[in-house]
Amino acid sequence: MIRPSTIRGDVVAYDFRRPSRISAERQRNLAASHEQLAQALQRWVSGRLRTSFEVHLQSVQQESYSDFVNSLVDPSASFLYDVRNMPGVAMAVSLDPRIAFLLIERLLGGATASPIPERPLTQLESVVMRLVTDRITKEISEVWKDHMPLDFEFARFESARELLEMTGREDDVLLTTLQVSVQDVKGVIHFALPFPVLESFFSPAQAVRVQTPSRTPAERATDTRTIERTIRRAHVVLSARLPGIRTTLGDLTQLKAGDVLHLEASASDPVEVHVAGKLRFRAKQGKLGPHLGVQIVEVLKDTA
Repeated sequence: MIRPSTIRGDVVAYDFRRPSRISAERQRNLAASHEQLAQALQRWVSGRLRTSFEVHLQSVQQESYSDFVNSLVDPSASFLYDVRNMPGVAMAVSLDPRIAFLLIERLLGGATASPIPERPLTQLESVVMRLVTDRITKEISEVWKDHMPLDFEFARFESARELLEMTGREDDVLLTTLQVSVQDVKGVIHFALPFPVLESFFSPAQAVRVQTPSRTPAERATDTRTIERTIRRAHVVLSARLPGIRTTLGDLTQLKAGDVLHLEASASDPVEVHVAGKLRFRAKQGKLGPHLGVQIVEVLKDTA
C-alpha cells in the first residue's frame, strides 16, 4: 500500500490528537538524507545481485508504533536491532516478504524468480536476509552520524507482527518507507526508529531561543527595585557564636547535665556572627534591656 507522503506533495491529514514533532526544516533534512540512503542501498544491492535493484524514498514521517505494526503483512519479515547506547530501545527493519524471498534466491545464486511462497522465512533464510538488513542499519548509522551516534546490534528475527515489540504501542516512531523494485517484483522496506532515540535531533538544546523584550532604563530600574524589595523581605538564620574551645574525646564522653564548660575567651573578646551558616561579621557582647545582644564592630568580606 502506498501511503500519502509530504515528500511527493500529497495532502496528508493532520491528527490534532498527535501533533507533529517534525518541523518543516527538519522534514526537508530528513528527506534529503534518506534519499541518499536509498541511493546508497540501491548501489550496494545492485552490486551484490549483479542486476538492477531500484530503491526510491517513499516517505519519512512520524507515525504511532501501533499504526506501523498494523500496516505490516502477516507473516512479516521483520528484524529487530538494539540501540547499544540506549538500553531497552530497539529499531525495526521490516521487508515486504515478496522482496525478501526474491533477494534470498538471488543472493544464493538463483537466476529466475520462483513463485513467492506464502510462509514465514525459515531460520536459515533469515540469516541470509541479514546481509541486507545489516547493510541497511549501517546506512542508517551513516545518515545520523552528524547528529548523534547510533550503534546497532542484531537482536532477533520476528515473523509474527503481534510479537514485534520495540516500544510502547502508542509511542511515536520515525517511520521510513523505501519503495523497491527488482525484476518484476515490487514492494517496500520499512524501518522504524522510536522518537526517544532521536530526541536530541527533534528538540536540540541549541534550538531553544530565549528572547528578552527591550525595556527602557526606567523599566529596568523599577524591576531592580522590586527584586531588591522582595529579597530584603526574605528570612535568614542569624547566629552569634562564642570562640570555640578544644577538649579531648574522652572528656567529651564524660559530660553530663550540670557540668560547666570553661571558655578560654573573656567577656570582652569579639564573637562571630554567621548569616545562613557563613561568617559575615565580628561583634562584641552586651545587653539590650533584659536581653543579651551583640554590636557589630567589623564587616567581613565574602571569601566564598
